[in-house]
Amino acid sequence: MKLTWEQRKLSDITLKIGSGKTPSGGKNAYVDDGIPLIRSQNINNDRVDLEDIVFIDEETDNSMENSRVFTDDVLLNITGASIGRSAVYRGKDKANVNQHVCIIRPTKDFDSDFIQLNLASNFGQKQIDASQAGGGREGLNFQEIGKMSFMFPSNQEQMKIGVYFNHIDYLITLHQRQYQKLFQ
Repeated sequence: MKLTWEQRKLSDITLKIGSGKTPSGGKNAYVDDGIPLIRSQNINNDRVDLEDIVFIDEETDNSMENSRVFTDDVLLNITGASIGRSAVYRGKDKANVNQHVCIIRPTKDFDSDFIQLNLASNFGQKQIDASQAGGGREGLNFQEIGKMSFMFPSNQEQMKIGVYFNHIDYLITLHQRQYQKLFQ
């Protein structure tokens, strides 16, 4: 029996579509060590880049509990020049996001990597462009994100596709590093 791909809206296959907020006090709320606060600049090249990460303390994190990030959440930049960049959070530790990053938390039948691949695809980026509030690249709202739709195979096939493309990304990164070492 051959299973067919089905078109689904993100709102129908997710437990959460929402973003964080700016901690009270803005940059003054940052501490030297604590809970990572993922900002839009930390979503790069389909990965969560922790190089320039900032931290918030436990009390601030508790006040922002609605924007905690869990392992395998899809993170999507929803404002500014980096709008549309996405990544899957692979961390096991507690983390949080600010208001420029949307958390997309799929149900157990849908694979985070497959969703992120769709968001990063040309088709996904066209939907993001069409969904923005206002005339310019101003921002995405959660209702518009929820309306975005993609074709999905079975969960097992989604996982296989996600693993395949992650392996390709790994190989590309590996070869880029080798290339850079040769020309340093």
